[in-house]
Amino acid sequence: MKDVPLIRFCQHRPLFVVLLGAILIVVVKAVVQGAGMEDNFVSMGNDDIMRLVMVRDWLAGQSWFDTTQYRLMPPEGVLIHWSRYIDAGIAAFIVPFSYFMPMEKAELVGAAIWPTVILILTLLVVGFGTKRIFGPIAACFAVLCTVLWPLLGDLHMRAGNLDHHNVQILMMVILVYAVVWPDRPVTAGIIGGLAAAFALSTGLESLLFIVGAGILVFGRCVFDQRIETQRLLVAFCLALVAGSLLFWLGLTAPALRTRPVCDQLGTPMLSVIAVAVVAALAPFALRGRFPGAVFQVGPTFALTGIGLAIAWPLLGPCIRGPYGDLPPELQEMIATRVTEAKPFLIYVQTQLFAALAFMIPVIVALVSGSVLWWSRRGGSGTGQTQNAILGQLLLLGFFGIGLIFLQMRTVILVASVVPAIGGICLAVLLKAYLQTRSLATAALIFIVAIGISAPQILLNPLQPFLQGSVTQREGASCRNYETLLALNDIPPAVIMNSTNMGAPLLWVTHHSTLAAPYHRSPDAFMNGALGFDLEETAFEKLAREQGATHVLLCAGQTYVSEFLTGLAAGDVSVAWLLPVPLRNDEQLLFALQD
Repeated sequence: MKDVPLIRFCQHRPLFVVLLGAILIVVVKAVVQGAGMEDNFVSMGNDDIMRLVMVRDWLAGQSWFDTTQYRLMPPEGVLIHWSRYIDAGIAAFIVPFSYFMPMEKAELVGAAIWPTVILILTLLVVGFGTKRIFGPIAACFAVLCTVLWPLLGDLHMRAGNLDHHNVQILMMVILVYAVVWPDRPVTAGIIGGLAAAFALSTGLESLLFIVGAGILVFGRCVFDQRIETQRLLVAFCLALVAGSLLFWLGLTAPALRTRPVCDQLGTPMLSVIAVAVVAALAPFALRGRFPGAVFQVGPTFALTGIGLAIAWPLLGPCIRGPYGDLPPELQEMIATRVTEAKPFLIYVQTQLFAALAFMIPVIVALVSGSVLWWSRRGGSGTGQTQNAILGQLLLLGFFGIGLIFLQMRTVILVASVVPAIGGICLAVLLKAYLQTRSLATAALIFIVAIGISAPQILLNPLQPFLQGSVTQREGASCRNYETLLALNDIPPAVIMNSTNMGAPLLWVTHHSTLAAPYHRSPDAFMNGALGFDLEETAFEKLAREQGATHVLLCAGQTYVSEFLTGLAAGDVSVAWLLPVPLRNDEQLLFALQD
């Protein structure tokens, strides 16, 4: 059998075979999901839909530097704190297809291709990066962990995922491999620094993880005083500074470059980067005269404190985070109702099943990786080099778990180390099984493999007991493409709607909306969330103050407001709201009357 060419090829090129199979799975899934994209896309996340609206507006002539969504809270609109670089990547697929198909269809094709390409690139980085460090068998397992784990293969990188989280995952994967790369320190440092800078240009969610990676590089340079570690630190720092500056200049209009912003790459973040780089590099100029860790770490802490004090006028307003200036009731609503913004301890109370699906792979990878690292400590040679790299990956993983307690969505950052850790653990277990044929080892391989790559196999039978309460949202029939399209029978209007209807309205219809979940407009956030908690008098006052011409409800929907619930059920009629006939029964549209 070993002489069969196909078997021989698989034995000599296992990673190629696994990568080919994984990419085939990704492409087939993308084709299947893309075939129904017109109906499916409207059910995607608000950020995915809003991103496509922003790309459409840019292609229609809106300025590169102008990221205002003018049909949200018209006429001024709302400035969306998103990167045009992501828009450009999506548009790079939309525009060619628009030459031979309608723009609406080209948009959906681009929406299917973009995240598929990001996932394929992630698989290639994970595969070849893990192979270089841990060998081809570990790489095969790492690729399988990546493509099978729902967090990576489905939640953030399936067809239609247009928000920036998939790009951030890819950048963090690149950063992680650059930080632990065993040779070519200058090249690794440059690639890692540029990946970190680009991640920051897409959003600041990755900031603390990048800080952790930077501390790891700095620590290696302090305690491992080879010239290679110093070159890695210098290259990483200089590339981070240069990349951040260039990406910032490409994103920010010249007239706005002196305006401090706390929710995207701007002068406050550039000042933090500058302080960190100076504090990290300056003490090494005196390494020859003052050797030892104390003389490296001490001045770094001192310079960091001095630098932050100097930059405090820029940094002070940002300490409270992007939601610091919002009304307290809105901050509480974001922390308790917006799923991705919830801290872990709040998220797990209502989303236990999802929390376990996200966290079981992380926990299994870190526990099994820690056991492996501990069992191999004190060794020498190549194995010890691999063990040192495994230890660094574990440090980043444990650091990332701390971030999850701040916001559940930061699990995507920890996901950058899980496949590599899982890959090396499974490769070691497989080698042990082939040597001993132990049933216990085989069972352990099964447990670790399922725990890291496919926790849903364990959780699905328990879903009825773990699901918990589900937040009431608009039904699929109300947030449906054809249903929303029927609203275009009405002349352009300014609609007061619930939060999760805002982005779909902008994408499907020609109407404007007064509600969408973007914190740069507290009014837009509060209109659709807290606004639909109000009873009749307060709701009428809010609708008129915000300039609404119409109110949109989902038929039969239960709202916090008893008035709106009754109105949606057809049990209430009021003089100031005139029903507007629609050619669907899923929505109720009312025109405001004087």
